[in-house]
Amino acid sequence: MKKTVSVIGLGNRGTEYMGFLKAFHSSRVAICALCDLRQQALDDIAPKYAVPKARQFLCAEDFFAQGVLSDALIITTQDASHYEITKQALLTGYKLILLEKPISGVRQEYLELRDLARENGALLIICHVLRYSNYYSKIKQIISSGQIGDLVSINHTENVGYFHFAHSFVRGNWRDERTSMPSILAKCCHDIDLIAWFMDAPCESVSSVGSLRYFCKEHAPDGAAPTCMGGCKAKKSCPYDAEQLYIKDPFYKAKFIKYMRRTLTGKTRSRKRDVEAALRTGDYGKCVFLNDNNVCDNQFVTMTFRNGASAVLQMNGFSDKMFRECHIVGTKGELVGYGNKLTLHIFGGKSERIRTGFIPSGHVEGDLRLIAGFVRLLCGETTDLTDVTTIDATVISHDIALAAEESRKRGGAPVALPD
Repeated sequence: MKKTVSVIGLGNRGTEYMGFLKAFHSSRVAICALCDLRQQALDDIAPKYAVPKARQFLCAEDFFAQGVLSDALIITTQDASHYEITKQALLTGYKLILLEKPISGVRQEYLELRDLARENGALLIICHVLRYSNYYSKIKQIISSGQIGDLVSINHTENVGYFHFAHSFVRGNWRDERTSMPSILAKCCHDIDLIAWFMDAPCESVSSVGSLRYFCKEHAPDGAAPTCMGGCKAKKSCPYDAEQLYIKDPFYKAKFIKYMRRTLTGKTRSRKRDVEAALRTGDYGKCVFLNDNNVCDNQFVTMTFRNGASAVLQMNGFSDKMFRECHIVGTKGELVGYGNKLTLHIFGGKSERIRTGFIPSGHVEGDLRLIAGFVRLLCGETTDLTDVTTIDATVISHDIALAAEESRKRGGAPVALPD
């Protein structure tokens, strides 16, 4: 008999995970119930998975009122709702939950969820998908092997991409920390999780500086209008022109946001005129300099660890491409990573390019491997939780991110991490 999964939140991440379950695991797993605030989303998606009307819900309260509907639950709603929905899931009796990150921007809340999971015998897995990619797993393996000796430092940069940052953190759902999270938590808890995982030692102190440097009214060009399609006289020279990014850019540029039509229109199938209408009236057509965004577009975080090593994380919202880079230094050698390319240098010895073997790498590969691991746990094919990103691991990255925000707001003053 197939194992069953319910999904709360039918946005990009939720539907992607459902697609992976159907494409690669349909012989063992079936989607049996869906919940989303938007009727359009339910109407569009439920038929693809043969989910009956009786198992479609427009609010989490109605969903949980039915009791436990499935063997596992995936929660991929907006950040600010994660705590309440996950708490209700645990209290209702779900024993295997996959929760999109971040959990919460309030420490008391994510600690409460950790304790509830323990008390109820539930496994709460957080989607720190980069850990699951072969590339980052290989880095962890090399560090653990001792080939580069004891860790001295990690320098890691998250290059968000100018178009991606504008899409998600200036125009999109993560632009306002009052309804989402600070960008260092919303975007970089992946990266902080990796650093803490590599270090394998408690973080003792954090300091941070950063700001909303550019996406504000002081930098609006002459002739700027509230919307890109509302008579803006600076369109032709602005790299953030929404019409160019979402409609006009040719295929060879292929920025992923060009294909985010459902995000813009709310419709699974959208025509060009639907996108144009959305850009005239919706958030994604707003001027990036005349918007209501308030999250940092650049930030540095310095971390010291109990093993004597240190780390620096840079979040950069202004790169031309989306990629991560890292430089990991040990007492006997170093690792240099750029995108999905990894090179090992042993001091006084050999240097070699390390093959990580999977294309595409990074987030997509991590998503695929996360879902595969989730299915193995669901089907009882493994009980091995080694390097599974349970909430216990996530508490560490969230503590560091919140300490970084506290330090930034205090002008970079060091902040001690809680025991």
